[in-house]
Amino acid sequence: MTARNGSPWDRVAMILAAVLGLGIGWLDIHTTELTVTITALLGAGVICGGLQPRAPWRWAFAIALGVPIVEVVAQVTRAATPEPIHLDPRVWFIVTAFAAAGCYVGALVGRMLRATTHAALEP
Repeated sequence: MTARNGSPWDRVAMILAAVLGLGIGWLDIHTTELTVTITALLGAGVICGGLQPRAPWRWAFAIALGVPIVEVVAQVTRAATPEPIHLDPRVWFIVTAFAAAGCYVGALVGRMLRATTHAALEP
């Protein structure tokens, strides 16, 4: 595959990030606990960043975008939620920050594991 098209792992990570982001958005509107959403954002970021450590900001935005998408859909469809939905862009920036933190930690761990594995395999 050429560099312009990206690697197959780029596609896998993007699809995974989008699916996880939508799942976290659904989780966010169905729970009243903020720590559940934050933990999910960090965990999803670590997974996607570790899977493909190159340009982790992409996975952070894909994950974070799921929360406002689900919130807007829930607001439009008047979905039953434990708390009223407030479409606040400031919250979306915080969501992006937690997703980015997870992605960059995952990317760091992924790079370290790849370097260690590569060094161990060299004669």
